[in-house]
Amino acid sequence: MYNQNNNTYFENTVRTATPAKLVEMLYSNAVERLEKSKTMIKEKNFTEANKQIIRVEDIINELNVSLDMEVGGEVSKNLRSLYNYMYRRLLEANVKKDIEIIEEVQGLIKDLLDTWKEAMKKSVNTLKEMSANTNKSKFDIQT
Repeated sequence: MYNQNNNTYFENTVRTATPAKLVEMLYSNAVERLEKSKTMIKEKNFTEANKQIIRVEDIINELNVSLDMEVGGEVSKNLRSLYNYMYRRLLEANVKKDIEIIEEVQGLIKDLLDTWKEAMKKSVNTLKEMSANTNKSKFDIQT
């Protein structure tokens, strides 16, 4: 019963999340899965490690195909290169069951997650400031 409720909660969270929040969730999930894959490799559970790494590869692919190259310009171009690099490294890590490579990719994703969170905070603050400024009367009609 708990697992079903947990899945329902997660599905609702995903369905109602903003695109920005979905990106954050994908980054976070990738970091968690890479952590699990390292544990599985240490425990010699290579089948489960393989599953975790493949899911991260899927996440990276989803992030990559979601890039809007026209609107995103240089940022999207750089992210595409980074996502392609991480994907190749994950393939290598999975074949070799190499924890160092997994840690490298995990560090890159953590950096992206931290940067993303900071950018979203700044975006929200900017929107709040703009909203506050538009609510101020431009003319003092009482004098």
